[in-house]
Amino acid sequence: MRVIFLEAGAWVLLALLWMTSSGGAAEMEDPGLDPSTPLRLEPDRTIGDMPIEVRLFNLPTGARIRFTTDGTEPSLQNGQDYRVPWRLTQSTILKVAAFADGRALSRSTTHSYLSLDEVLNQPVRPKGYPHGDSAWQGEPAYYGMDPRVVKDPRYRHRMKAALRALPTVSLVSAPKDLFGLQGGLYLNSQERGDGWERRCSLEWIETNGLSGFQVDCGFRIQGNTGRRADKTPKHSFRVLFKRTYGPAKLRYPVFPDSPVTRFESLVLRADYNNAWTHWKPEDNERAQRIRDSWLKESHRAMGYMAGHNRYVHLYLNGLYWGIYDVAERPDASFEAAHLGGEKEDYDVLDDSGIKSGSSESLRAYKALSRISRVGAMERVGQQVDLQHFMDYLLLNFYAGNQDWGEYQNWYVIRGRGLDSRFRHFVWDGEITLQSLRDDVVNQPDRPPMVLGRRLAQDPEYRLAFADRVQKHCFGNGALTPEASSARWQRRASELELPLLAESARWGYCRRDPPYTLEDWYAERTRLLGEYFPKRTQVLLRQLRSAGLYPKVVAPRLTLRPNPENGSQLKLILGAEDLAGGVVYLTTDGTDPRVPGKSEPSPSAKAHQDDVFVTAPLAIKARTLLGTNWSALVEVVSPIR
Repeated sequence: MRVIFLEAGAWVLLALLWMTSSGGAAEMEDPGLDPSTPLRLEPDRTIGDMPIEVRLFNLPTGARIRFTTDGTEPSLQNGQDYRVPWRLTQSTILKVAAFADGRALSRSTTHSYLSLDEVLNQPVRPKGYPHGDSAWQGEPAYYGMDPRVVKDPRYRHRMKAALRALPTVSLVSAPKDLFGLQGGLYLNSQERGDGWERRCSLEWIETNGLSGFQVDCGFRIQGNTGRRADKTPKHSFRVLFKRTYGPAKLRYPVFPDSPVTRFESLVLRADYNNAWTHWKPEDNERAQRIRDSWLKESHRAMGYMAGHNRYVHLYLNGLYWGIYDVAERPDASFEAAHLGGEKEDYDVLDDSGIKSGSSESLRAYKALSRISRVGAMERVGQQVDLQHFMDYLLLNFYAGNQDWGEYQNWYVIRGRGLDSRFRHFVWDGEITLQSLRDDVVNQPDRPPMVLGRRLAQDPEYRLAFADRVQKHCFGNGALTPEASSARWQRRASELELPLLAESARWGYCRRDPPYTLEDWYAERTRLLGEYFPKRTQVLLRQLRSAGLYPKVVAPRLTLRPNPENGSQLKLILGAEDLAGGVVYLTTDGTDPRVPGKSEPSPSAKAHQDDVFVTAPLAIKARTLLGTNWSALVEVVSPIR
């Protein structure tokens, strides 16, 4: 990416331009510019059509302005002198700083100006980048935009709109730090740790073209198998906000549906499994780019905290790199941001061990999996938020998560305050929602979570788990066909247009002809037309087989207006509920059964006559058939 100079002039001309555009010379000459303050460029960073003219403001008196266009930091020894406004005719990355008397008068600022036309014609062999059949760790290099997609009559008129349909994130670093053979992250993607963290600039441009923020930070390669060039050419990144580079936290409302606006780190997820860039054809064909975000959104729909995802178009040093999703990582700073306190107040564990906090918490958590059957639920419940855990298991069961279990992709966090119970967080949900018959409930050779299998030996736990199934898989529950497909459809509507750009950028790396939006439509149709409508019933059969949902049918309760008294609601039971067993009800918020017993509680009444409700009540009901209870059904009558 280069700057094209089509104008010549002198400082006098520059002064006149400044005074005309900014309303006077005061903005031009700022004699006391703080070194931490960046220079101001107008227009601000943007993505659009070229050419454009870019001018510099708040220039310190007597300063020498240095700039670069290759991602390196400007200095007195590196870069060029700024003398007249830039007239940019192609994508350009400007890094600008002011100097005087041998010292910096401002921190450098990065501004990305991205040309839509240039992005759509991005070359296969860009100047200054490694290319060839073995350029990326022995694997082919991929840079170009496929003209078969860009110029396809079905898509060509929508390609620019596709690039504007998501926020733009521009990550800029010194070329050697990104694609250097010895120290570049992309060509050494399996390296880990602090020694493989590099400095970068991160810019955010909103879909309306306005600049959101620019921040200097660190970045690393993120993930496990997705780091390998032989598995995927598109890698994930983690960006870290540290005093070493700039501010210690990013302050910006990255996720509109979250109250959190301060972040110590964020993940730029490339999507490895079930993606067009994966090494297996069956994964390519299932590409949707939604599975991980759907899993997290589903956990929130069930009433819990989970990381947020937001889709963006990512650029590396001005080169379009495809759709990524910015995501929160469930670490101690995530917990503190959402629940309060400091990150030192939380212990974080994952499948690799202790991530942060006390090592005693890891020993305590591991010990839970060895607990005996007798009274397991009660004793585990003192250290684990069991409702949270059961719903966490249920969600992964529903999704048929093939990349999750005792030894992979789990996070557990506990605080050190009044409630110090362990809570489980979903993570890396890419290998989900695949085959309608996928069963991760009944896997004796590979138990998903040993703690869950141990708890399932306790009959009280099994019925408690059934109660959670009843809540989420029936009525208005989060895992009903309607709710599950609606969440998917919302995400799909965000991605349908932007995926044209992803198809052009990466659709050709695993297939000729390239994967296109038509392939994406086919998998979306399968999910919305077959998977979601049928998955809940398939899951119920799997849970019954594992003893986690009883064969006794739960009562189907509905409240309807009483036609004989407009101030009342009448409780209705289906005919099948009255045909077998006895339905017991309570209206005081208690369970109709005595815990651990096959007898109704003293406050429960058998449903024999019509029940009328005139005040807001919480009605709870179970069916008793012989000595076996159904799952719990709850109905709350509204205020009338």
